[in-house]
Amino acid sequence: MTTVQGTGATHTRATGSFVIPCFREEATVARTLHALDELAKQKATFDWEIIVVNDGSDDDTLGEATRAAQEMSTPVRILSHRRNAGLGAGMRTGIQASRGDVVLAVDCDLSYSIEDIGRLIDTWAETHPHVVIASPYMEGGASVKVPKPLAVRSQAANKFLNFTSYHDVKTLTGMVRAYDGPFIRAMSLKAEGPDIMVEIIYKAQILRARIVEIPATLSWAGLEQRVSRSALTSTTSQMTTYRQLINGYLWRPFWVPLIPALLFGLVGTILTFTGHLGWNGLALACAVLFPVLLVLSLMSLQAKRYFEELYNLGFGLRAVQPVEPIRTPSVEILLDGQNRPASPIGDQQVDARYASHYDGALRHRDEASAPEPADEVSFNTASTPKD
Repeated sequence: MTTVQGTGATHTRATGSFVIPCFREEATVARTLHALDELAKQKATFDWEIIVVNDGSDDDTLGEATRAAQEMSTPVRILSHRRNAGLGAGMRTGIQASRGDVVLAVDCDLSYSIEDIGRLIDTWAETHPHVVIASPYMEGGASVKVPKPLAVRSQAANKFLNFTSYHDVKTLTGMVRAYDGPFIRAMSLKAEGPDIMVEIIYKAQILRARIVEIPATLSWAGLEQRVSRSALTSTTSQMTTYRQLINGYLWRPFWVPLIPALLFGLVGTILTFTGHLGWNGLALACAVLFPVLLVLSLMSLQAKRYFEELYNLGFGLRAVQPVEPIRTPSVEILLDGQNRPASPIGDQQVDARYASHYDGALRHRDEASAPEPADEVSFNTASTPKD
């Protein structure tokens, strides 16, 4: 919230953050930034910021974003990973850098319309849920010109995840969502790739968060460049979708040993009561495997409950003390009040929020899982030099 002082009165205004992870988006990032700038003007009851996370793009994504930001009235912050670290890493960087009461995760291609994004904001403002999902798979939603192989895999994965999840959520893999800002920033997220979308919903359900879906249209019309990307039809893309199916195990791990346990128990019971004692070997095997697998199922359920209790405890501690060792230290470039960096990009200055534990974080950061450090450039026509 921001405090606004007027003549004899002081009131607070809600704040909002748009988070846009980008990788090789030079053709779309400027258009998206201008569209969000216009949306920010329409939703003027919020004080908005736009956070662009350039995830190690090897094209001119950074240059296009920088030029577009200088033409806008909404404050823009551009953070750049020094190498491509994955969609999940880009999301984590943007979320942790955000300051808004509501955080909008937006696809740089705008495969969901600005109108749908606006309705996400309106839904959050009306009821303040923890998560609002733009859902093409619920009643009233739709998919337009999505490549058939990808559409089939996505629908199958979402149906399976819906079946295994705690609540009736139709779209669990979609990126475009509105989050309660303090809630999503306090959430401990680890995924590096697109599976961060499922991780967020899974952990939100563990915390008994309120999740709302609104019907939306996922449209790839006019996105021929995206369709032509080899990554969408590559083995890696297919494995990403199939991995979502495996994520269903997170919700119901006890099913894996429980189902064969019940089958073996049923077979053993039938052999015993029908008098087929000549099948002694199979009957004995069933009699042994049934309790063993049943115990394994209960142990899986117990381990899952322990994890959920520990995650709830950890979330509560982060909510009280949100500072954690930094995995993606940022570097902020100060402005001179005329939309120009106050110092050359090379003379980087560590963001004051991170200065107290920046060195320690670098020493202890887990290089195997942490995304690359991010450089930050801020653009705001109302900016003044900082001390």
